[in-house]
Order: sequence, then structure tokens, then C-alpha cells
Amino acid sequence: MTPRLAIKSYQDEHRPHAHTFAQLVLPIQGGMELELEGRGGTRLHTGLAALVAPDCDHAQRSAPDSRFLVIDCAADWLPAQTLDQALRQPGLPIPPAARQLLAFAELTSAATLAQHASDLTRLLLHSLTVTAPTSAFERLLVRVEAQPAGSWTNAAMANLAGVGLSRLHLLFHERFGQTPQAWLTDLRLRQAQRWLADSRLPIVEIALRVGFSDQAALTRAMTRRQGISPAAWRRSQRPPE
Repeated sequence: MTPRLAIKSYQDEHRPHAHTFAQLVLPIQGGMELELEGRGGTRLHTGLAALVAPDCDHAQRSAPDSRFLVIDCAADWLPAQTLDQALRQPGLPIPPAARQLLAFAELTSAATLAQHASDLTRLLLHSLTVTAPTSAFERLLVRVEAQPAGSWTNAAMANLAGVGLSRLHLLFHERFGQTPQAWLTDLRLRQAQRWLADSRLPIVEIALRVGFSDQAALTRAMTRRQGISPAAWRRSQRPPE
């Protein structure tokens, strides 16, 4: 079976059902409540995907404005250990590499997705099943990079990393030479620049998607840190006519 990829939205609640193939569900926007074999409790979001094993009864409920990349593939595309784990715990953290692949998929036409389904599936599966970060700080970085638009206060980051505020600042200074919020701003700006270059989305929507309160906040941050506005930067990325 050749993998099938599609960007989908699910309306209302879907009753329990099963597939003969494995299904990977990766949130692009919003989230989903997933129930497996009558057991609820898995909440998918833009930092957590789900792998539904073949012949596993499942039901889901999501908001109408949620969007997902859904991959249907044969079981032999996945390691047996990964499938066994999916029956117990379907959740798979979405690392930064997978988020970039998701961004590519969202900007790609359905025909191109179909043409490159096997290659994109292989890359996504690899990025989702690589060795997980070993420290709480590494897990924090992965989570924030996967969800840059989250409400990442210093307190929220410190709590996720299991450290105090002073220790959090020290960790960021040792790794990046920046404060946590300066690092977060640069992360959001890099993501905004990718959207500006690779999409036709309005600047205001890009600003909200990457975590700025409005277009003016994105413009102030980008002009202050990089000396150029989002509109001017977008124009600079266009090929000369």
C-alpha cells in the first residue's frame, strides 16, 4: 500500500471505527480528543501527534477549525515496537523537524502531496521516532520549538523544565547566550520569515500563528532585531522580474 496523505478537518464527533492500515494524525491547527478501544484521555495538539494501529477501534472529536495532516500507510512502514507502543500509548511528540515537514505539507498542493507521499511519509516517521531528548531542558526546547505560539512565560518554561527562574536563565545563557524571552522572540521571527517566504498568507495571520499579538507586534520585533519590516523582508525574497 502506497501511503496516502491529506490535509483534513473533522466535523463534530466520529463514532468508533477501525482501519486495516495504520493512521498517523498530526495536528496543524487546533486539537483532537482521541479515544482508543474505549479508553479516552489522549489530547492531540500541535505538539503531539497520534499513531493509530491497524484494526484498533478509535473515535475522535475535534473543533471545526482544527486541521490535521493524516497519513494512511501499511503496517510494514512502521517498526513492530512502534506499533505495539501505539496500542498502549498512541501519542507521539512532534519535534521541530516534523513541524517543518508539516509546514511544507500545508503549503503544498494535493497533487504534489500525492506525488511525494512516500518520501514525505518516510521523513515524518523518522523524525517522530528518533531518540527523545534526555533532559527536561531539552524536552522544553523541543516543546517550545514545536509550539512557538504558545503562552511561553518564563514561569511556564521553568515549570516544564522543572527548574526555578534563576536556573532557567542560566541554562539559556549557557546554551544560547540569551534570555529565555529573547530566544523565544528569535524563534518566532525565524518561523515568521519561513511563512513570509513560502506562503501568501496575510502578515497579520502569520503574526498570530507564530505567537505575536498582532501584526504591529511582529513588525516592531522584526524591525528592532533585524532592521527590516515583514513586508519589506517578504518583498526581498521574491525573485526579480
